[in-house]
Amino acid sequence: MMTKRSNEGMRNAGASMTRRRLLEDSISSAVSLAVVPKAFAAIAASDETEKTGRHDEVIKLAIVQQDGNPGGVEANRRKALASAAQALTQHADVVLFHEELLVGYVKNLKDLAEPADGVTTQAFQQLLRDRSSDAQIIYGLTEKDSDRHYISAVVVSKHGIVARYRKTHLFPLPNDPINVRNEPAMYTAGDRLVTFKVRGHLCGLMICFDGDFPEMTRSYANLGCRMLFWMNNRASRGYDEVKTLAFSNSMIMATSCCTGKDENGSFCSGGSNITGAQGDLLSEIWGKEGVITADVRPGDVEHVRKNNVFFTEQRPSLYVYSNNVRELA
Repeated sequence: MMTKRSNEGMRNAGASMTRRRLLEDSISSAVSLAVVPKAFAAIAASDETEKTGRHDEVIKLAIVQQDGNPGGVEANRRKALASAAQALTQHADVVLFHEELLVGYVKNLKDLAEPADGVTTQAFQQLLRDRSSDAQIIYGLTEKDSDRHYISAVVVSKHGIVARYRKTHLFPLPNDPINVRNEPAMYTAGDRLVTFKVRGHLCGLMICFDGDFPEMTRSYANLGCRMLFWMNNRASRGYDEVKTLAFSNSMIMATSCCTGKDENGSFCSGGSNITGAQGDLLSEIWGKEGVITADVRPGDVEHVRKNNVFFTEQRPSLYVYSNNVRELA
């Protein structure tokens, strides 16, 4: 005979499954949790076996703010490797670079693009191997895949590619279609969120215009991510544009941007920053190249999130707008 306690357990399990289905449906069916291409499946499978990171574990995040230098692929790569080495010397666990790190926005970007497992990924991987480092480097790639091109974020470890995210929201300039920043004319949009782990802590990725849609940060929070890495290539992306996303979702956010002159000769002030799960500014850099770091405790995020009414009081069943939503029992 089934006891009252077991009946309650089944009801609780059923409620949990219903909440999970609501969450899955609230994220559009076009946005899935596929993490990496098949070539990297072994790495992903190994990563998924890791336990959730320790509550008291300290993770050191580093952001490199680097001149955009559009089109200067070789020079940009050399500088990035030197900056990554500097961050590793400071014992960084994750090193984040800006969007389109190597190429930027130039008319011949398709000639300068490279595959995800190309020269730059291999160079970062070799750097980590030479340092016997377990850190991960996240950089912005103008990615070539057959006849398609993507604005991508590649996560590299000493073992190779950990994850690759392709920008899902391409910035349009309908009144200036030949502008190199009219992204839909040059790139293919990605179709999924991507997660990966840093020492057992689930993390997400997004690129520039993605973050202007608050649904992105909220979706990563609902998936259980504790840290979110947001790379940009624009005039600036300062703390004021990050703090509300971090606070309302109890999310540790590392946000990078470039500095120096863009393709039009305009100066980019950058504003790269590391922001805590309560919206607190931990580190920032404006108007110059450099490396910033901050120690964070992603294990604290769950406690902060449970006490954040802007997260706990959400009602996902009200926010579903897909036309392909299945009926819930």
